[in-house]
Amino acid sequence: MLADSATLTLVIFVGTSVVLISVSSSSLSEIKPINNGHIVTPLGCHRRVYTYKVTQSDLQGHECWDYVSVWSCWGRCDSSEISDWKFPYKRSFHPVCVHAQRQLVVAILKNCHPKAKDSVSKYQYMEAVNCHCQTCSTQDTSCEAPANNEMAGGSRAIMVGADTKNLDY
Repeated sequence: MLADSATLTLVIFVGTSVVLISVSSSSLSEIKPINNGHIVTPLGCHRRVYTYKVTQSDLQGHECWDYVSVWSCWGRCDSSEISDWKFPYKRSFHPVCVHAQRQLVVAILKNCHPKAKDSVSKYQYMEAVNCHCQTCSTQDTSCEAPANNEMAGGSRAIMVGADTKNLDY
């Protein structure tokens, strides 16, 4: 882990479930998906590349940024579950498309302010090595639809470049 580091949870929407990925970095300022439009693939659970614009800054405000491609899980899983439609909707036993294995990846951000610390150019994140259908688990997945995309640390994962009105969440 880097000095002066913080942890961010990246939210990836998969149908009505949300996959959470923990990301470690120094002072993450911005993370935005780029060109993540509709993909034509067979039904099932697959790995998919999402590209984000990532911006980090040091304590003096000197920034580094770049486009980072992340392998994540995407798709659908069949279920014969009869859902609990009564409030508070907490009982969820349906399978969701999640990572079966993850790995730590370090990307070097290439567009840096001349006075930015070297640690700001190193962006650490977890990405999916492979994916499978698994019963929804609150250990790494939000099993209900999200209320909004704000996170506890004040950072946001914002979808841009795609028609977000047609997303099913």
